[in-house]
Formats: sequence, C-alpha cells, structure tokens
Amino acid sequence: MPKQKSFIIKIKGFIKGVSYYFENGEPRERIPNPPTKDQIYNDPRFAAVRANNKEFGGASTFSKSIATGLKNNIHTFKDSRCTSRLTAALQKIIKKGSGTPGKREANILNGPENLIGFQLQKNNVFNRIFTVKYIVSTNEKRTKITIKIPNITPNNLKNYPKSATHFILTAALSTVSIHNWNSKIKKYKPDYPEVNGLGDTKKSEPLLCKIEHQNISIQLINPAKTTISDGVAITVWLGIIFGKETDNKFVPFETAKAMECIAIF
Repeated sequence: MPKQKSFIIKIKGFIKGVSYYFENGEPRERIPNPPTKDQIYNDPRFAAVRANNKEFGGASTFSKSIATGLKNNIHTFKDSRCTSRLTAALQKIIKKGSGTPGKREANILNGPENLIGFQLQKNNVFNRIFTVKYIVSTNEKRTKITIKIPNITPNNLKNYPKSATHFILTAALSTVSIHNWNSKIKKYKPDYPEVNGLGDTKKSEPLLCKIEHQNISIQLINPAKTTISDGVAITVWLGIIFGKETDNKFVPFETAKAMECIAIF
C-alpha cells in the first residue's frame, strides 16, 4: 500500500479521487477501484444506482418531448447546458411520482413548480428582463391558451442593449404526455404518444422599446386533433428578444434574449 509522500501535513479523507487514511499510524493513499459495468447492472448493492439511471433516462425522454414541442424556440433561446438542466428538473418531478424507484410515473403535473420559471438561457432570466404582469388562461378543453398583457412601459424592460430599438415577444406551448416505465423495451414511454411533443408558436410584431404598449394578447392553439387526456400536460413558455429595426426590417441581437416556462395546464 503506497504511503503519503509528505509528512509535513497529514491529511485524511477523499480528495480529487484519492482516498487518504492512516494504517497502523502510517499515512497512506489509495485510488479506489470504480464498480464494474457488471456490478452496476447486477449487484444488489447498486440497486439504487440502477433505479436512478432508469429515471434519468426517463427524464431525458421527457426533456426531448418538451424540446420537440418548442421546435425552433429551443435552438433560438437555449444555452449550452439547457438540456442537462432541463433533464435534472424533470428528474425531480419523476421522483415525486407513484410507483417503485426506477419505475415511478413521470407526470409533470406531479411537480409543476420544478418546471415553472425554468430558463432556457440560465444567465438571461426572463422575468428580470421583462418585468410585466400578464395573465395566462385556457379554455375548458385546453384547445386554446391565451396570454394577455395589459400594459408594457419602457420601465418594464431591463438589462437590454442600449442600441436596441425594438423587441419581439414569443409565446409557445409544448404538450407532454405522462411517461411510464415499459418493461418490454426497458425504457420510459409516453402513455399518449399521438399527442406527445406537439407545439405551437406565436410572435408579436416588433414593438418599440421606448413607448408604452397596451392590451397585447397572444393566443396559442393546441395542435392536437382530438381532445387531450388529463394525462397530458401543456407547458406554456414566453420569451423576448431585442433587436434593431432598419429599413422596416427587424434584426435580432444574438445575445439579448430570454425565455421561461410561465404556466402548466
């Protein structure tokens, strides 16, 4: 067993993959052997690891469903870590589902607070850039989502480039079915695949930054051709992008943008 090379400072613990400890009064160091693939898949001691891996896979599938519904918006507004952050948020929701670990129900409605307020661009927080009160509602059949913004003043727009002259609001929805563990394919699978990952996007006209705007309404249409089950959640997103209008053409700024999940129905 290798000894610690220095006796000036004797350490004990696990640092950067190396375990430091004492044996018969002598300081020693050891690099623990990681578990083998066979151990992870078959050893009873790693049952919790296997369950966590299954649910992580389910969260990843969940994440893809949302991204599919958001369409080009995910590419327009996301940062480089968006997918991993979204998967982590959805894994928290799965842990609140019914069933045994590794096979728990994946249902966004079990923990909507883990998704509402999620930022596609972590460093650009939408509600700190667009400090406006808005109302989000849906009809009984959830075929229409309406976002009403009574008033926008220049003071409601924060932290945007001084050279920006206009901004555009982007509303989007993405449908997400309950997912459950499928023992045949050994993966999480949507219960309602025909209405999973559907989406709609609507944008406002370019709006001047330096004037007041009143009674803005954006309506999203659920693209499902049938009445959607209670087992399908509708995630609603709102984003903003700043730019400059030249010769009646809006040119968006690459970095001055943000989008967040504002509601779930």
